[in-house]
Amino acid sequence: MTRRHLPRTAVYAVLGTLYWTAHAMMRPLVGTYVLQLGGTALDASIALAAFSLFPTVLAILIGGVVDGWGTRPILIVGGALMVVGGGLLLVPDLTTVVVSQVVLGLGTLCVWVSLQTSVTTGAGPDESRDTRASRIATFSLFVSFGQTVGPALGGSLQSAGGFALAYSTYAALSLLLFLVAVLALPRAAHRRVRGSVAVARPYRQAAGLLRDRTVVIGVMVSFTALLLHDIRAAWQPLLLHDAGLEQWRIGVVLSASALAGFFARPFFTVLLRALGAPLLVGLVLGVGASTAMLVVVAPGDMPFLVALGAVNGLAVGFAQPLSLTLLSDAVPTRQLGVASGLRSMANQAALLASPAAFGVVSVFATLSAAFLVVGGAAAATGLLSAVLLGLRRPEPGVGASSAPTDGSSSDGAADDSPSGPARSPDPQKESR
Repeated sequence: MTRRHLPRTAVYAVLGTLYWTAHAMMRPLVGTYVLQLGGTALDASIALAAFSLFPTVLAILIGGVVDGWGTRPILIVGGALMVVGGGLLLVPDLTTVVVSQVVLGLGTLCVWVSLQTSVTTGAGPDESRDTRASRIATFSLFVSFGQTVGPALGGSLQSAGGFALAYSTYAALSLLLFLVAVLALPRAAHRRVRGSVAVARPYRQAAGLLRDRTVVIGVMVSFTALLLHDIRAAWQPLLLHDAGLEQWRIGVVLSASALAGFFARPFFTVLLRALGAPLLVGLVLGVGASTAMLVVVAPGDMPFLVALGAVNGLAVGFAQPLSLTLLSDAVPTRQLGVASGLRSMANQAALLASPAAFGVVSVFATLSAAFLVVGGAAAATGLLSAVLLGLRRPEPGVGASSAPTDGSSSDGAADDSPSGPARSPDPQKESR
């Protein structure tokens, strides 16, 4: 990496760490916060669903706005919304909690789409692929750190000083992210074509991409992976809380899963080449869904939960770069940005479907039954994806031979790529 790229990479690494530390500590606390305020499991599901309601519809459009206006202004707007949403969480009122989730959903979407676009976009025509990969790998390392420490930090703060301390820390991290973006991010960072954004165009392009079976499967894998992640991040805390576990212990279990997912990444390319995409899809989603369901067996046994969470983290850690690989193989380079928005929309839809399903099932049955129903649906989706992928007609250069290297793939929650020569998927595009 050249000297002139170091400052920019350092800024994005700091922003990525702040974003994921804050986000990973906030969501696991929402459900138990609602319960403490006197709400029901249905109320908790409404609050959690509110987070993804608008981002599910707007993810593709936000990607188009970033392309038209540049990443810096959208990132700053997103940071400001995160600060406002964090402040609203300090108001102990059920309606305000729901409003905070709407605000935070939009804010985090803007921040993450902007960050990924910035990191995966080249610094100029003279930038080599190795330089870009090095920058992405550095960013991925710091992002993974935030994803790992966030749940444990949130749980520990809540146990030590209550939800007020935890959410005050979230607001402080969001404010720091906002200030870093305003003061340290170059004003000319990836400034694109100015002017109005054609609202309908990105959606038309996304609809065209969905005519390709591999794109559909890639979106299904990403949706299912985020569904499994949200079962762990948002609903497992409720189950463990009901079993009598303190919040800090719940945070340790979640961080153990995130840590296992981090260590899974170096082995992704090896497994993809050895097993092939269809078998890997079936194994990853099957194991992820099975371990998500097995948590109901002994929700108060810490060693069991940590071991189960580690296996679940490994599986879900493979799923996100796998979905990126499928999309990268099938989508023309000039449309990778739209594909990123499409995948982000699927991720947000998963965060919306999770509370909807848990809320409905828990009303008519129990929370444990909801784990079995939603986990079973995820396993069925994984099996269907594997079968459909195995039936596709192989194309030259697609599959294991074009698998990304360890430095250019990961689990991110949103996704972007600039035009140019075909590139391997990036590890950061995991969406939220």
